[in-house]
Amino acid sequence: MTVFITGGSGSGKSAFAESIAQKLGGSLVYVATMPVANDEDKAKVERHHALRAGKGFVTLERPGKLADLPDGGETMLIECLSTHVANLMFSPGNTAAAQDTTLLSSGFPSATAVVAWTESIKKELAPLISKNGNTIFVSAEIASDGATYSPETKAYRSVLTAINRHLADSCDTAVEVVCGIPVRIKGELPC
Repeated sequence: MTVFITGGSGSGKSAFAESIAQKLGGSLVYVATMPVANDEDKAKVERHHALRAGKGFVTLERPGKLADLPDGGETMLIECLSTHVANLMFSPGNTAAAQDTTLLSSGFPSATAVVAWTESIKKELAPLISKNGNTIFVSAEIASDGATYSPETKAYRSVLTAINRHLADSCDTAVEVVCGIPVRIKGELPC
């Protein structure tokens, strides 16, 4: 089963995703995408580990790389795609970021650059959508505020929105968590 879960910051999407993973059962793998750059990040990662303690998850820290993940029938929770997309698009030294230096250097990403990033990330996610076992993708809803942003941030929002739409379409189930309440968009949830 594949499940796509989205929601705003603090919506409860992470706790909901963990509960779905536990209901699906099997070997539980939590794929964390946040890079650790400073003490604040380290404290956040430690807090997240403590929140998952005793829930049966094995954690894989994978900032900037979702290739070569296990495919042995486990239930895999990948959090968070919004962070993963930012890692790929903006992290200096990230090999994937070298795909389009225009995005990082020009200040005005072209529509072609946005399409190239979107297609590259879709290609990276394809094996995770079709893997053995279960995959739960968690992402953030960031395109509903109506604010004006820099060209780089607009490009990021465009890519993430396209990835979210792709996953909602490709996964068996799609859910938006609003104020802690899961709103099923399509498909069925495990009991």
